[in-house]
Amino acid sequence: MKGKKELLADILFNSRLVNLFKRLPMRNKLIVLNYHRIRPHDPGFTTEFDDGVYNLDADEFERQVKWLKYNTLVLSESDLMDCCQHGEFSHPQTSRPCVVITFDDGYRDNYTLAYPILRAYETPAILFVATHMIDSRQLSWWDVIAYLIKRCDKPFIMFNGRQFSLGPQKNEAISHFQQLMKQEPYEKTKYLASELSEICEVALPAPDIQDREILTWDQIQDMAAHNIAIGSHTHTHRVLTTISPSAQKEEMILSKLIIEKHIHRPVFSISYPVGESRYITAETAQFAASSGYLLGFTTNTGVNDWKGIRPYTVKRIARLLEKVATVSLLTILPEIFTWDSAAAHQIKMMEIHPTYADAYYRLGIIHLGRGKIGDAIRSLQEAVRFNPDYTEARIKLGICQAISGDYDNAEKNFRFILDKRPSFADVHYYLGMVYAARKEISLAVECLEKAIAVNPAYIDAVLKLGILYCQQRQYRLALDMLERIRKLNPSDSELEALVTTGQSILEMHPETSDELTLLFTSYTGGADTMSELIGGFVSHLNISPNLSDIMAIVEKEGFSSDSLKALLPLFLEYRETFPEYSDIHYMLGVLYKKLGQRDDAERCFKESLRLNPNYVKARLHLFNLLKEQGRFVEAAEQGGALERFNLLYPDLYCGLAETYLGLSRYAEAEQFARKAISINPAYAAPQQVIQQIRAQMSA
Repeated sequence: MKGKKELLADILFNSRLVNLFKRLPMRNKLIVLNYHRIRPHDPGFTTEFDDGVYNLDADEFERQVKWLKYNTLVLSESDLMDCCQHGEFSHPQTSRPCVVITFDDGYRDNYTLAYPILRAYETPAILFVATHMIDSRQLSWWDVIAYLIKRCDKPFIMFNGRQFSLGPQKNEAISHFQQLMKQEPYEKTKYLASELSEICEVALPAPDIQDREILTWDQIQDMAAHNIAIGSHTHTHRVLTTISPSAQKEEMILSKLIIEKHIHRPVFSISYPVGESRYITAETAQFAASSGYLLGFTTNTGVNDWKGIRPYTVKRIARLLEKVATVSLLTILPEIFTWDSAAAHQIKMMEIHPTYADAYYRLGIIHLGRGKIGDAIRSLQEAVRFNPDYTEARIKLGICQAISGDYDNAEKNFRFILDKRPSFADVHYYLGMVYAARKEISLAVECLEKAIAVNPAYIDAVLKLGILYCQQRQYRLALDMLERIRKLNPSDSELEALVTTGQSILEMHPETSDELTLLFTSYTGGADTMSELIGGFVSHLNISPNLSDIMAIVEKEGFSSDSLKALLPLFLEYRETFPEYSDIHYMLGVLYKKLGQRDDAERCFKESLRLNPNYVKARLHLFNLLKEQGRFVEAAEQGGALERFNLLYPDLYCGLAETYLGLSRYAEAEQFARKAISINPAYAAPQQVIQQIRAQMSA
C-alpha cells in the first residue's frame, strides 16, 4: 500500500500540478539526493547481497535524471562550493530548485548503469567511495551479513542466546545483525561476519563474487575526468559512533589520501557512513574540517535552507527516490562521553543488571583506553565469567594479560577461542606473539604460519614470521616472507630493492646471513631483539590499523602542504598518548621535513632513534637532513652508523660520498661513490661526485 507522500506525489506528477509548485518558496532550498545502487531493468533481477541498498532500476533512474535536468538546477560539487564563502551559503541566481545528486559506497553499477545516464544528460554528481572496499575488493558488512543469512539452509540460528528464524523471516535476521553493526562498539562487532559465517555454516563470499560488485580505480578515474566529483565515504565504512575519536580522524584522513593518490586531484567532500545524527558524534564535523574537507554530508533526511546550511552537516534525502514522481515532489516541496561519565554509565548498568556481560566488557575497554590494565583485566574476567563464549571479551582479556606479562593465562584464553573457532587468523597471530614473548620460537612460528594459512594477505603476520625465521637461522624462508610481502605490494619500489638486497646477501653469505634480520627491521622500523619486537606488538594493539596505512602513504606520496598540515594534529595527539612509540616520532619527523620545518623534523628523528637505535629509516632521514644543511660532520656520524647495516642502497653511499666531499676527505668520498656505482652502474649522481672530487683536487 502506498504511503501518503507517495500517493500525493503520483497525483501531483500525473496531473502535472507539480509544475505549479515550482513557483513556491521551495526554490530557496537545496535538495541533496542520496542514491546507493542501481539495478538492471529486469523484473526477475535478484541479488545475493543486501536488497536494501538498491534504490531503483536504470530506466527509472534515467527518467529521474531527465526530469531533474529540465526542471531543476543540478549543481556540481564545484558549484556548491562556490555558493559558500567563509562558511556561509548563498542561493545561486536562479528561480529553479537546486539539486545535488550523490552516490555512496562504491558499487560497480554506479559506473555501468548510472554513469552513462549522467553523461548522456551532462549531469554532474558526487560519488562517495569507501576506500577499503575499493582497495581490498571486499564488500562491506551489510552485504556480507545479507549474503550469509540468505544462503543459510538452517531453519534457525542461535546468537548470544537468542534464536532467529530463517524461514520466511530472513529479512528480520538480516536487519538485526545490520543494526548490531550500527549500534555496538566496533571492538565488539569486529569479528561478527566470521562468527555469523560459522553459525550459518556458510562460507564468506568468494573473492571473485565480491570483486564484480565493486568499482575499480580505473572506473573511478574515468568518472572523475567526466564531471563526477569523487568524495570520501571514510576508509572502512565503520559507523562513527562505534569508534574512538582518533579512529574517526584516521578513517577520514586515510580515505582522503588514498583517493587523491589515485585520481590526482584534491578531495573536498565527505559523506558520513550511516550518517544520521544518532550515528555521528559532536566532534565529527570538527574532524572533517581538520582533515581538510570543505563539505560534509549527513543522511539526516530533509532539505536545506540556503541560509541555514552548515558546511559539515549538509542534509541529504535517501528515501522516496524509487520513482520520478516522488523525486519531483521532493525537489519542489521538499556526543562523546568523557571516560569518567562513560565508566559511571556502565557501573550503573551493572548495578541494575549484575550479570550483564556487555557492561563488564565495555567497562574493561574503558579501563584499557585509560591505560588501567589491571582494572581492565578484572572487568573482562567478569564479562567472560557471565558469558564464557564472549569472543571479543576473551580476545581483549588475552591481550591485556599478555601486556601485563601473564602469558600463561593469555595462552589459555586464546586457546579457548581457537578450540571453538580454529580458523581465526588474528587469534593465531596473538597466540604466536605470546609464544615469542616466552622465547618458544618454534611454537610462535607454528601459530604465525596458521594465521597466514587462514589469511594469506596478513602482512603483519608475514613480517613477524620472517623475523622469527631469522631467529631460527632459516634465512631462505625469511626471504620468502619478504618476497610474499612484495607480491602483496607490487608498486613498492623500496620493497623491491630490499628483496634484491636479500637475494644478494644469501648468495654471498648463505650460512651466516644475520644481515637479513636487519633487512626486515629496515623495512618495518622495528627492532631485531625479541623483547623489543613484543613491545612493538603491544604498542600496535592500541592504535587503529589505519595508522600504519596512513604512514605508508605519506612516506611514499607527494601531497599538498594543506593535506600534510591536516595530519599533524593526529600524530601530535598520538605522541602524547604513546610517547615511547618510535614510529610516531618518526612519522612526525617525515611530516615536519615535508613541511620544511627542519628543526622539528630533526628533533623527532633523534627521539625516534633514542627509543629504537636500529630504526634504519629514521637514521636515513636524519642523515639526509643533516647533509642537506651542510652539517657534514654530524651527517658523517649518522652515515657511519648506517654502514653497519650493509644496505645495498646506492643513494646512501652517494650521500656519504657527498658528505665526505663536503669535508674535503677526497679518498673516502671516492670510495663511497665507487661503492654506489658498483651497486647500480647506471646511477649518474656518483659519477658526478667523482668529477667534482677530481675538479677540487686539481684546483
